[in-house]
Amino acid sequence: MDRIRKLPLPALLALLFVLFGAFWFGIGFVVDAHGFDPVERAVGSLVYAAVATVGLGALVVLRQRRGGGDDVVRGIHRAVRTGELPSQVDRATWLRALESARWRYRNNRVVVPVSAAVSIALGVWAVVALGPTGWVFLAVCLALTAYAAWETRRALRNIERLLEQLRGRTTQPVGPPA
Repeated sequence: MDRIRKLPLPALLALLFVLFGAFWFGIGFVVDAHGFDPVERAVGSLVYAAVATVGLGALVVLRQRRGGGDDVVRGIHRAVRTGELPSQVDRATWLRALESARWRYRNNRVVVPVSAAVSIALGVWAVVALGPTGWVFLAVCLALTAYAAWETRRALRNIERLLEQLRGRTTQPVGPPA
């Protein structure tokens, strides 16, 4: 995941465009194999990929600007994942970003079970409507839900630890040590 986060924005958006287009094209083939028109599906995939890429690109740029820049956002993601605070951080920026991350992850404690219920309902529908393909959809939904629940618990635990460490610091080192 760090490799993807380190990509420059144009490369990331190109990768997202290809992934979204291939995903939409593949879904059309799996769901409607008998009435599958490759040209229509390709045009729809291009439009879907373009809209999704522009929307996610705007979201990434907005989060980077709010978070204090690309390096700061990457550092915060790494710290939340590992639970380790780098030695040289801007205390005010990190406190604001970690408080925001804590708010988002706390919301996940409600959103994840709701999305799990919706995913299971859609998975059951897919099993009935699509047959064996529906089981794959159901398994993917359950795996993603389990990962989201695990990630939320881990992130909240690490964020609390990071906030305690930041609040315990009396100085605000920004540059390299003297």
